Amino acid sequence: MVKLEEVSLDHVEEEYSESDSSSVYSSDDDEDDVDNIESLLDRIWALQDVIPAKTRKSISDKCASVYDFGKASTKFLGNSAWVLTTSALLLVLPLMIELEHEQGLVEYEKMQQQSTQMLSQPTNQQQKKQASGIVPPGF
Repeated sequence: MVKLEEVSLDHVEEEYSESDSSSVYSSDDDEDDVDNIESLLDRIWALQDVIPAKTRKSISDKCASVYDFGKASTKFLGNSAWVLTTSALLLVLPLMIELEHEQGLVEYEKMQQQSTQMLSQPTNQQQKKQASGIVPPGF
């Protein structure tokens, strides 16, 4: 776990005044970094002298062929994805919409059949009236 400690501004000013007023990062450090980078680049460039030209050409050709294969594969996959998605939109989507519409019609017909059955069946009160005989209107 990290502990946080509050440092007062007076304490920081005292340390700064006690130091020799040099910057936190000296210019020598920056020059060393640049020298290290240059020496690293020099070392990589020096490999040209160590590795024969025939081997360098072979490595370069293999890297180029891997790059070309990756580029062609990426293009093929992109084109395949485009064909599949457009085919799905043009063929499958209308089919799905029509199936959903058909399902809605079937459910609507079922509801109509249920409502006609409910209207055609006499209720319990109507069955009692019919069983008791002739009933004058209004009773």
